[in-house]
Amino acid sequence: MTQSPPRIGGQDVESWGDPEDPIVLLIGLPQALFGDWRQSVRALTEAGRHVLIAPAFDRADDPTGELRRLLTDLPSRPALICAEASLPAVIPALQVTGAALASCLVISASDPAFQPPLDPAALDLPVQIVARDDGADPGEAENALVLGFLERQAPREALHYMAGSDPRTLRDALGCFATGVTVVTTLDEAGQPVGLTANSFSSVSLDPPLILFCLARSSANVERFRQAAHFAINVLHIGQQPTSGAFARAGDRFQDVAWEAWDTGAPILSGALASFECATDQIVEAGDHLVFIGRVTRARFEPRRDPLLYFRGKYRRLHFS
Repeated sequence: MTQSPPRIGGQDVESWGDPEDPIVLLIGLPQALFGDWRQSVRALTEAGRHVLIAPAFDRADDPTGELRRLLTDLPSRPALICAEASLPAVIPALQVTGAALASCLVISASDPAFQPPLDPAALDLPVQIVARDDGADPGEAENALVLGFLERQAPREALHYMAGSDPRTLRDALGCFATGVTVVTTLDEAGQPVGLTANSFSSVSLDPPLILFCLARSSANVERFRQAAHFAINVLHIGQQPTSGAFARAGDRFQDVAWEAWDTGAPILSGALASFECATDQIVEAGDHLVFIGRVTRARFEPRRDPLLYFRGKYRRLHFS
C-alpha cells in the first residue's frame, strides 16, 4: 500500500490506493472500524478503491459542519464507513442532502444486534451494518460483506445521470471536463477590490471581443458583480495555485497578493498567465447561476508559462508527449 498526505478542506487526510479509483472515506479511528484495519484497508485498495481516513471530527467545534465541508470538497461522492460512535456527527451531516454527498454508508458496529438511532431510509442512502470482528480471526467475512455492498451500491463501472436524478452525479460528470483556473475581480460600490476563484470561463466572440464567466446566485459577491460596470478575468499559471486557494477562501483575499489597476480600476493580478479587462456587456440569468458576458477592452498575456489546470476536483499540470 502506498500512502500520501493530501489536504482536503484545509485538513490532512491519510490516503491509500490509486487517487483515480472510487473513494472510500473512513470516519473514526481505523482500529475502531475493523478487527484488523490494515488488512481491511489492503482489501479495499486491492479491490480498486481509494481509501481516505477522515480527520478526528470529535475534536472539532462543529463536527457535523466539518464533515459536510469535507464531503463537499471531495472530487466525487465517497462511500462512507463509520464506527457507531461517529454517528452523532455523521447522521446530521447526511440528513436532507445525504445522496448529494455520499453514495452509501457502512456502519461498523461492535454488537451484531446494533440498531442505528435513525431509520436508514431517512438518509436516502443505502446503509449496511457490519458487526466488527474483534477476535483473532482476520475478518475475511467482514471484508467480503463490505466489498460486496460497495460493488452493489458504488460500482466501479461508468455512472449515469438522468434528468431529475442525483445532481452530484451530474457534477462529477461535468468535473471530467478539464479547465483552466481564473480569478475574477471588480471594485465594489466603495471602490474596494473584490475577487474570487472561478473555472467557469470561456471565450464567446472575437468580433466583437466577448468573454464570459459564471457566478452562483448564492455567492456572497454576486450583487457586487451585478452592479459593477467593469470586471477583470485573470487566468492563473501553474505557479499560482496558492493564489487560487487564497481567492477561494473567506477573508481578505487580496492580502499578500500583488495587483495593479488599468483603465477601469478592476484589479489585475500581477504575473498572471493572462488578464482581460472588460466592460460588462450582458448579464444572463441561467438556473442557479448568472452568466456575466464582458466586452474586452484590454488584455495582456505571458507566452512562456504553463496554465494551472483543474480536473475532477483537483489541480493538475500539463503533460507533454
